[in-house]
Amino acid sequence: MKTIGSRSTCPVGYTLDVFGDKWTLLLLRDMIFGDKNSWLEWRASDEHIAPSVLSDRVSLLLDENYLIKKVSESNASKFLYYLTDKGLDLIPLMVELMEFGCKYNPKGGSAYWMKKIEASKKKTIQELYEKMLAARREAFPVT
Repeated sequence: MKTIGSRSTCPVGYTLDVFGDKWTLLLLRDMIFGDKNSWLEWRASDEHIAPSVLSDRVSLLLDENYLIKKVSESNASKFLYYLTDKGLDLIPLMVELMEFGCKYNPKGGSAYWMKKIEASKKKTIQELYEKMLAARREAFPVT
């Protein structure tokens, strides 16, 4: 497994080595807030990520153990991706980014997510965590 070689021992530096570009965060956004979990679904997002960049970011998240993948039961040539426990730990960060963007984006933001976060950030994080965990458990049942 290839992992990121951090340039320093700084925790912020490590985090930026993994998430310091918009594409990785947008991919996670689509998983957590948009229920997308396949390459083609991510590719269809409004930002139109280049296939090579998408492949690179998915590989990075797999290599760093934020994602795991499984062959789709309905299409053997399609992989589905799920957050690992390490990936689930990103949900509070993604909620903070969503809240910040909704609050300060001059073009607006997601009224749905802003309303949920304002009502209860803690509950929103818990619901997203449980939803992502349930999807993974369904894909990888414990026997």
